[in-house]
This record gives sequence, structure tokens and C-alpha cells, in this order.
Amino acid sequence: GCTDIIRGHKVRPHSWPYMAAIQNKNLDVSCGGTLVEKQWVLTAAHCEIDELEHRVVLGAHRASVAEKEQQIFEIMEIFCHPQFDRPSGKNDIMLLKLNDTAKMNKYVQLLPLPDCVEDVEPGTLCKVAGWGNTSPGKPSKYLQEANLKIVDRKSCDKKYANKPNITIDMLCAIGKNKLFPSDACQGDSGGPLICAGQYCGIVSFGRKCGKRGIPGVYTRLTEKYIDWIKKTIS
Repeated sequence: GCTDIIRGHKVRPHSWPYMAAIQNKNLDVSCGGTLVEKQWVLTAAHCEIDELEHRVVLGAHRASVAEKEQQIFEIMEIFCHPQFDRPSGKNDIMLLKLNDTAKMNKYVQLLPLPDCVEDVEPGTLCKVAGWGNTSPGKPSKYLQEANLKIVDRKSCDKKYANKPNITIDMLCAIGKNKLFPSDACQGDSGGPLICAGQYCGIVSFGRKCGKRGIPGVYTRLTEKYIDWIKKTIS
């Protein structure tokens, strides 16, 4: 079980102010997430999150250490997408309602949902971030990021041998460097995929973490998901 950005690099502190760390009691980051409204974090449904066992940390650079910029919240309510299906990875999207509203400042900001929900073209440059492992088995102390590019669904589907099937509601992305393909693995599950400056996807799944030539799969923020988010939040 590998859990994070393999061959990524440390981010400039607080350069991802909308990034949420979802932590368990041992202060391990179970999943990432994105602050989309002052009291709401968007993440992946496959993240096994429990209101009593987990908390949300905003404004973190080193998530496992107390930093003055951090804002820490309990999880008040969990809204998993009603059609989430674990085996196929379909509808891998979930909202967490925090027990209080986050205070906006230089370190904690909202990431707007995309206004244009057209498909993301293959070759588009993207980035992901997270606190998972920088090499298999070693969690990173600092938030890391990796640069990726979008891969067409057909070749992505082949790589996964249609298990599961890559749908129009998913995006595939792979590391830009042929020798060192960065990839986001489970430790960053739920974190944002930013493509051409837009919030386009949620880290969903990847096979054999960071394995050469195997793209990671992301939930694409389509119109139907944005409608579900808006409806749930209101």
C-alpha cells in the first residue's frame, strides 16, 4: 500500500491555501480535500472518513505539526454521493460539513468550482498536491506537489484493461517526465487536480502507485457533480 506523491517536490509554503488535510487521531493524513465554501470541504467518497475519528486541518504546510497558520475543525456531517460505487470508482465524490466556518486569510482560501465544465483535453498540464509518501512507505512532512498531463481516456482504459472502466466522468493524468512519472496515490485521495488554473478533478484512484506508464484516475468535476455540490451545500 503506497500512499502519495511519488517523485513530487515540496511546495512553497501556503501556495495551496484551499488544500485541506483530513487527519486521523494519530495525526496521519488519511486524505486530502479542497475548501469550496467556508464550511465545506470537497473530497473523494472512497476516503473512509468517520466524524469521530477524523478532523480537518486548513492552512497547513506540515500537517502533522501545530503551525500558527492552521485552522482545525471537527467534521459535523458527511455527504457521500448517493450513487458512489466502490468497485467501479464511479461517482467518487463527497462533501464534509465543518463544525464552524473557516476564516479567510492569506493561508486559508476557497477554491472556486469550475465555471466552464467542458472536457479537459489530452496534453493539458495539471498539478496535484498532498502529504502522502514521497517514496513508498515514507509519509512526507511537508505538502508536496507533482506536475501531470492529461491522457486520453481510450489509452487510459487500455492501461487499466477496462477494470474499472474509465468513464466520461473521469480524467486520467500521468507525470510529465518519462523517466520519473509523478503520480498521486492514495495519500492524496480527495485532493484537487488543477488543470490550466481551474479546479478540474478530485484524486480518485491509481494502480501500483507511481508505476511507470500507469496514469492516475480522477473524478472529473462535471456539471452534474457541480449541481449535486450546490444542492447539498444549500
